[in-house]
Order: sequence, then structure tokens, then C-alpha cells
Amino acid sequence: MNITLITNRPIDFLQAEFTHRFGYSVGLHLWQAGGINFFRCFIEGGREKPSPKEIARFQKEVAEIVAAFIVQRWEASILEALVLSEYEGLEEEEVADICQRAQAILDQGENSFSVAPQRRQEAVCARLEEYFQDNNSLNIEGFVRFRLQDYLLELEQALEEAIDEYLMEKEYDEFVRLLRYFVEAQEARLEKVHVILSPGGGFQLYDSDNHNLSGEYLDGFTVDMAETELNYEDLLISALITLSPRQVIMHAADKGRYNNTVSILKSVFGERLIQCGGCSHCLKPLQKR
Repeated sequence: MNITLITNRPIDFLQAEFTHRFGYSVGLHLWQAGGINFFRCFIEGGREKPSPKEIARFQKEVAEIVAAFIVQRWEASILEALVLSEYEGLEEEEVADICQRAQAILDQGENSFSVAPQRRQEAVCARLEEYFQDNNSLNIEGFVRFRLQDYLLELEQALEEAIDEYLMEKEYDEFVRLLRYFVEAQEARLEKVHVILSPGGGFQLYDSDNHNLSGEYLDGFTVDMAETELNYEDLLISALITLSPRQVIMHAADKGRYNNTVSILKSVFGERLIQCGGCSHCLKPLQKR
């Protein structure tokens, strides 16, 4: 009983895995022709023909090794090749970033090929075992291309999600950079602005003399999120850019709830932003006008 593996990729991993798993109980014959690697493995023994049970176990072991080769050693290259074939003009760092995101998406997915690397490997292994029941020669690249199209589809879907995520983050970073430019280019109109965030998702703005700034500067900027579809964080940033304070002090009774808001404002206003540790402003409820 023998199985011949054919691949144009390096076979160090295959050779090491066969040696580790089988020791001297399986013979190996390696050769190269036309830049293609051939890897024949066969059951060592006397003249006795291997039993069906021994053959099935041998096929399973070979399938496990090839599945590990595909998922552990080749998958990252498949992702990279898919990115380069679909999207031109990306820098090397961008390709690496997108592939890393796609890999993370794959490793926390919910379907048969995407639950985790081990699950993907098991799914590929099952397909290989089925193949070896009727074949003793395997072109690994051809098998992936024609027999694992659902596996490739999962990789493509993960890449699409990763690229969407990457582009959204890139657009957000550019938006923040532009806002930061506006903030730094303006002269300060006020020394301090206190931002009081409400549990319902809204805000009020006060100056250092405790005057409500909504009526004087920003009529209509006090937000009731039940009455608007706009993101209050966007409105808050717009209000603060309009006021152009030298210092922004954030107040909230439940600070953990506003980590995202604080993070966004910090990226725009930088060191101008201070988060209050607790005061009367932090406990002040948002009053509707």
C-alpha cells in the first residue's frame, strides 16, 4: 500500500510529520521533477499484504498529515494569494494586516470550516480520507482547488469581512485625522467645557462658570436620542469643535459605559481631554428642556 503526494510547495513539514508519526514503520521516497515535489509513502513490512484495518489507519494518518499541511502551513499563503488577486495596489503591510484580520475571523467563526483551526483541519481531513478510499495519488494544489471549494469560499468570505473592516477603520482614521486638524488649527474660544453624559445617551455642555452652553452657543445640541437618528457621539464632536475649548472635561456617573465615547474624543482632542474622577457634575442628571 502506498500513497504519492504531489506539490509545488516545500515538503519539509510533510517529511518531518511522517517521520514523527510513523518512525521506520513507513517508507518514504522523495524526488523532484520539473520543479514539482513528489513524496511517496508506503507501509513497510514483509510479504504479507496489509489488512483492510491497517490500510484504513494508514490512509487516516496520511490524511491528517496533509490536512495539517494545508491548514497550518499553506492557509496563510492562500489568503495572501486571494488578496493579491482581488485587490491591486496594496502595500505589503496592508496585505499582512488584512490577512491577519481574516485569520482571526476564521478562528472565531461558527460554521464547519470556521470554528477554529482544529475544526477546519478535521473537516479537510475527512474529505481527504474519503478521497484516499479510491485514489493513491494526490496533487495537493489540485485537491484544494477542485475538492475543497467550500473551504476556499470560507477563506474568501473571511477576507471580504476583513477588507470591509480594514477599509472602515482606515476611513475612520482619516476622518479622525481631519477632525484633529480642525481642532489644532482653531484658536481656543473657551478655557474649559464640561461634558455631562446621560445614561439615556445624550449630553449637556457647561463652561467653567457652570453656564449651560446649549442655549448660548449651540441651540438644539442638547440631544434626546429617542428623538433623533443621529449618533450622539458625532453631535458631541461637532459641538466641541464649534466651541473650540482649550480643555474638555468628561463627566459621567457610569464611566465604564462610555469607554467608546471617551476613546473617540481622546483620538480627536488628545491631551485636551480629561476624564473626571467624580464630582457633582458626574452625578447631575440630564434635564430635558
